[in-house]
Amino acid sequence: MSERPPCHTDCLEAPLSCVFRSLGCEVGAHPWIFLVVPVVLMAALGTGLIYLPKDVEENFEEQYTPIGSPAKAERRFVQKHFTANDSYGFSISRKSTEVNFACILAVSNTTSLLEPAILSEVSKVDDVIQDLYAMGENGTQINYNQVCAKHQGLCVPSNPLLYAWQMNRDLDLRNVTFPIYNHTGQPIYLAGTIGGTFLGERMGMNQLLLEAKAVRLLYYLKTEDREDNERSKKWLIRFLNQFSNIEKRLALKRIQ
Repeated sequence: MSERPPCHTDCLEAPLSCVFRSLGCEVGAHPWIFLVVPVVLMAALGTGLIYLPKDVEENFEEQYTPIGSPAKAERRFVQKHFTANDSYGFSISRKSTEVNFACILAVSNTTSLLEPAILSEVSKVDDVIQDLYAMGENGTQINYNQVCAKHQGLCVPSNPLLYAWQMNRDLDLRNVTFPIYNHTGQPIYLAGTIGGTFLGERMGMNQLLLEAKAVRLLYYLKTEDREDNERSKKWLIRFLNQFSNIEKRLALKRIQ
């Protein structure tokens, strides 16, 4: 019987080894070329950075999502059949694009903020935020009431439980249920708006809310029209710049 020819397993390793051996010899023989050329090339190509636009807001959707993608086509379908009106019928669940909003997390210094004195401080913060205004073009004021997302003509409340207490300061905070609270026949969904909850006995599908350590205030702004979007951003920048001063001015004792 004739012997089988030997099997070579280095058909890829052998030529690569020769190539890198030759490259290593060239680098060793001419080190300065391999050091200087990359630096010069990087400096020459880096001059193109001066042509990048400055002070222009980045649009991450345009930069990082493909043009004509199926996801964008599906979103256009949703926008066509499930319209949203930021000026009258705002609903965050119906939004299919980014929304401008400000968020404040108020944490009680005690075990629970379900007390009138603590909610009074939270309400004070809420009032000051809604009194903020930014300066637009030609020195015009941009008030919160002008840029806030609205439902039935009123700004969307920053927190449903806080709003219920603001409307009725005699509200019995010991009978609040979680996650859904039935307030004057109107169900209020509290999940996501308060945190650090301690629940008591079950009442139907809900449980009695005994304690809540924190409350989240959300200030949704108009983004539907381009002009409204720009005005909302100016108000939002004003909010970010002034919030530290607001904290110092209010000198809050019961929340942080």
